[in-house]
Amino acid sequence: MHFWLISAPAENGSKEETWKLLNSATNELSQNFKMKIPELRVGTLDNLMSLSDDLERIDRHVESVVHRIEKELHEHAGGEEPTVDGTPVERFTTAFEWDQARYPVKSTLNELVSMIHDITARIDDELKSKLMDYNQLKSNMGQADRKLQGGLNQRTIVDIVRKEHVINSEKLTTVFLAAPKFAVKEFLATYEKWHEFSTDKGAINAVVPKSALKLDEDNEFELYRVVVFKTAEEEFKSKARENRMTVRDFVYTDGQATADSDERTKLKQDTEKAWSGLVRWSKTSYSEAMRAWVHLKAIRVFVESVLRYGLPPTFQAMLVRPGKNEDKVRKALNLTFGHLSAGGISKDEGEAPAGSTKFYPYVDIDMRVLSMVSDD
Repeated sequence: MHFWLISAPAENGSKEETWKLLNSATNELSQNFKMKIPELRVGTLDNLMSLSDDLERIDRHVESVVHRIEKELHEHAGGEEPTVDGTPVERFTTAFEWDQARYPVKSTLNELVSMIHDITARIDDELKSKLMDYNQLKSNMGQADRKLQGGLNQRTIVDIVRKEHVINSEKLTTVFLAAPKFAVKEFLATYEKWHEFSTDKGAINAVVPKSALKLDEDNEFELYRVVVFKTAEEEFKSKARENRMTVRDFVYTDGQATADSDERTKLKQDTEKAWSGLVRWSKTSYSEAMRAWVHLKAIRVFVESVLRYGLPPTFQAMLVRPGKNEDKVRKALNLTFGHLSAGGISKDEGEAPAGSTKFYPYVDIDMRVLSMVSDD
């Protein structure tokens, strides 16, 4: 949603005449709204000039904070359009009224700008912190989910293996294998003979006969438990790999499955809590940041108008929401207020030379709100 914040001096001493000029010139080309700016404390000319430069920089920063919060709301609140304390952003912007309670007009311009800067800097820091916390939880949740995803050749098997599946004694241990389905028949027919080792009683098989036990299966793999002699464990694993098995290095711990499940449940709850907290915070902080931003825009219009038109500050500030043909709106404004520049302005003027900043005979400050929403 695109606005131009413009101002022009009171025509023949009348702000209403200036307002009528704008509406007459842009009839059906744009939507126009009066912007009510109180008479702020001016200070010295040097201070205004210095503040003008600072305002442009601070404005860019505040805008970035507003749009980043808006982006988070768009991503995490189901595309819900943000508001300013329940008021639609467009209505809040076009019906702007100075908030005397938050920004007392008796304060100096520097004090007002400092208030706005401090508010948005705090919001910016909080946003970074909350996003970092949420993204870390989200990443941890993703890792926990991935452990339960994929085939039996890679996903965790802690939730599959039970205590009775495991044989672990002085001489025996348990090996877990993920067998491709196309190789299961061959595996069951040959695994007992994959490796022999020598003893004082002669060569014996490394595998306990008929110890292969199917624990689970998916579309591509079957998970087996095999009991082997500890002295031949590594040799058996090597033979298993040669026979296209995936060895699942897994040590059973009593209660680990329950502990992992509880940890995942808590992680899910923490992630959801952080998400809902981020959404609530974003809604509140968007209102605060947006309110601060529009006040900053009003201060910019005031400062630029005093620098452009002088004292006393008798100018009319206006919000222009151009239609689809912005060039026509700009030409209409240039023709209407061209007399404000030295020597007036012709139909073809108002376009700055290539590579330079555009200059208009009236104060003109750009403002884009709801950057995530199309401006139909």
